[in-house]
Amino acid sequence: MNEELEARRPRLGPSRSVVRDGDATCYIMTSGRELLRCQGTQVSLLVDQLLPLMDGTRTVGEIRAALAGKPEAGSVDTLLDLLWAHHVVVDVGPEQAFSADELRAFGGVVALLSRSFPDPYRPLERLRQARVVVVGHSELSRELVLALAECAIGAIELVTEGAPVSLEVQLPVRVQAHPIEALEAVVPGASLVIGVQDGEFSFTRRMRELNRLCLRLGSSLLAVRLTLDAEGWIGPLHTPGTACFECVNLRQESHLKAWKEQLLHCAQVEQGLLVGKRLGFPPFQRQLANAVAVEVLLQLTGLEPSRLSGRSLLVDVLTQERSLHPVLKHPACPACGHSPAARVFPWGDEEIRLGRMLLKQEEGR
Repeated sequence: MNEELEARRPRLGPSRSVVRDGDATCYIMTSGRELLRCQGTQVSLLVDQLLPLMDGTRTVGEIRAALAGKPEAGSVDTLLDLLWAHHVVVDVGPEQAFSADELRAFGGVVALLSRSFPDPYRPLERLRQARVVVVGHSELSRELVLALAECAIGAIELVTEGAPVSLEVQLPVRVQAHPIEALEAVVPGASLVIGVQDGEFSFTRRMRELNRLCLRLGSSLLAVRLTLDAEGWIGPLHTPGTACFECVNLRQESHLKAWKEQLLHCAQVEQGLLVGKRLGFPPFQRQLANAVAVEVLLQLTGLEPSRLSGRSLLVDVLTQERSLHPVLKHPACPACGHSPAARVFPWGDEEIRLGRMLLKQEEGR
C-alpha cells in the first residue's frame, strides 16, 4: 500500500452494521434493503479481530502491526481492500478538520453523505465552506434558513424587507440578517442565491430585481414559491445559458386563461393598491423549506448538481405528489432574451409587458 493509504484511519461507516450468522457468515447491512454477505474462513478474522481495531483511532499501518504474528495476518490487506472498495469503512482522518460541535451537530449529514461518497467529509467540507443567500420576506424564508442550517451550510444570509429579523439557530452555523437595501452588497460571491415568494403576486418586483442582479453578476439563482393552492415550486436553478426567473413567469402566463387579470392583480399588489395573499400555514412552509434545503444539499455536494438546472420541481404539499417540469429560455424575456430592438414581438414593457399593452388597447375602445 502507498503512504496515503497507510495513513488512513478506517472506521465502520455510520450507516453500516455487522450481523453475525454463525462462525463462517456475517452480513454487513447498509440499509433495510441492501447488504453485503461475507462467507468463508476469514469471517472470524474480520468480525472478531479486524473490525474492533477499526475505530478511527488507528492508521492502517497500526492495525496491520497489531495483527502481526497472527495466523491470519496475511489476509488483512485483502480484507481491507474489500472494505474500502465496497465503502464499508470510511477514513476519519479528514474529520479532524471539524470541531467537536460540528461533528456532533451534523452526524446525520455525514451518515447521509457516506451512502454516496467513499469519503463523506469532503462534501461536508464543501457544505461548511458554502455561503447561501436567502432573499424573502415571510415565514417561509425564515423556515428555509433553519432548514439550511440543519444541512450544515456554513454561512446563511437572509435579506428581507421591513423590520430586522432575529434568528436564533442552535447550530454551529453563521447566520446573518440584512435589510433589502444591502442586497447588492450581499449577493456577490455567494455559492447560491435563493429567491423566496410566499403566496400569489407578492415580492414579484423584488424577484425581478434579484434575477437581474444575479444575471449581471453571473450568480446561480434558485427560485422558490408557495402558492395559495398549496403548490410548492422549486426551481429552475438559473445558471448561465438556462432559463431565468422572468423566462418562467412568461411561460407560466402563457398557459393561464386569465393571464391578463393575473397581470393586473400582480401590478396592483406591487403598487400597494392590494395586499398580496399567502397561505400562511406553518406546516406547509416548513415542509417546502425542508424540500428546498435537500435540493440545495444535492447541488452543493455534487450529488445531483444539474437536477434543477432548466427544470422546476412541482411539489403538492398536501398530497405529496411531485413532478419535474423542463423550462426553456424565452426568446422575448426582457432580462436574458434578445435586446428589445431584435425581438420579433412588439411588447417589452418592464412593468406588465404584454398585459399592459392589451389593457391600454381595451381602454381606448
